[in-house]
Amino acid sequence: MKTKILLLIFMLLGYLAITQETVTLALCHSKALENYPLSRQNELLPESHDLRIKNLNKNYLPQMNINGQAHYQSDVTKTPFQNIPGISIPTVEKDWYKLSLDINQAIYDGSSTSRQKDLEDIILEIDKKGLDIELFRLKERVNQVYFNVLLFREKVKILDLHLSNLISKLKDVESGIRNGTLLSTNEDVLKAEIIKAEQAIAEVKINLKASIYIMNELTGLTLNEGTGFTVPEVIIDLDVYANNRPEYFLFSLQQEKINASKKLTGSALLPRFSAFGQAGYGRPGFDMLKNEFDDFYMIGARLNWKPWDWNLSRKQKEVLDLQNEIINSQKETFDKNVRIDLENKIAEISKAEELISRDKELIELREKISKSVSSQLDNGIITSSQYLTEINAEASARLDLESHKIQLIKAKLDYQAVLGNL
Repeated sequence: MKTKILLLIFMLLGYLAITQETVTLALCHSKALENYPLSRQNELLPESHDLRIKNLNKNYLPQMNINGQAHYQSDVTKTPFQNIPGISIPTVEKDWYKLSLDINQAIYDGSSTSRQKDLEDIILEIDKKGLDIELFRLKERVNQVYFNVLLFREKVKILDLHLSNLISKLKDVESGIRNGTLLSTNEDVLKAEIIKAEQAIAEVKINLKASIYIMNELTGLTLNEGTGFTVPEVIIDLDVYANNRPEYFLFSLQQEKINASKKLTGSALLPRFSAFGQAGYGRPGFDMLKNEFDDFYMIGARLNWKPWDWNLSRKQKEVLDLQNEIINSQKETFDKNVRIDLENKIAEISKAEELISRDKELIELREKISKSVSSQLDNGIITSSQYLTEINAEASARLDLESHKIQLIKAKLDYQAVLGNL
């Protein structure tokens, strides 16, 4: 029996440990990034890049081709001495056969391969930054859900306190009715208000439960209504401006890509050197007058150079320059919008701070009024409806204060998010 009791105690303690677990915003960010399917691209993108670089490195390896050909032609080359008596010059057959191995080794390709590799490196960084943008948006979504949980939690606390006050006052009113000092309608009014308060609590709890469910989906955690959510401490410096948004860095990377593309375009006008070789077997061989199957080979060097392309490369560079100007305008526009958003966030911070200050003053006044009307209701001076008007005003003021506190922290975090500091 004692063993069973101890087992139940340990199970209860384990349950309490689970329900009282506390999470932070940073933990939710970390788990959301781990749980997000798109995060797998952190491994896939470098692997894809490495494969493309390996393929480009093959440009430095010898290129080998096996070629075969058989054909019949209407005529063959003849010499003017073939019909002179006493001179025997063989006639080449009209059916020709050839099988060869051709090898080409690049010596200098106008830096085309190395510049293409530089371009691939920048493309990898662009892909990574695009992923960073998506993950940044995920963290913003986690922020929204996290603060919804905090806000709903505070609403439940205030509404529970309000309900407790109503239930306590209902007992006083019931006592007054029994003593004949209060009318029974006062009891009905309070009971109706209690039902409304219970409805409000139930509605907020449903929203709270939904927000926790969404957080679990985002993070892969197993949070519940007993899990504690730590209110983050956010410190901002309004005097320092540094745009760290991933979108802003993406513009710079796109400009680097344009510069790399210009260099790659310029390599088209550079000379190319290569060595080549050919070995084969066929009829005829290199000796055209030897009318039999023979082997043959050839080795040498080759120069390819197109010094003039009718200004095609120059026009392509002009197009890239225009694209660079377009990105510059987009970058400046984005930065301008960030500064505008920051001003809006600063206004929200100032507004929340001012509201909190006023909320505290209002609550002090509402507490005095609530005490006064409570005594007046007990003495039958006012009705329950009049009492509820004032007591609801106090509950609303308390709820506003807690909401504004959370809104202030959220506004500061949004300010950091606008700058890209998440």
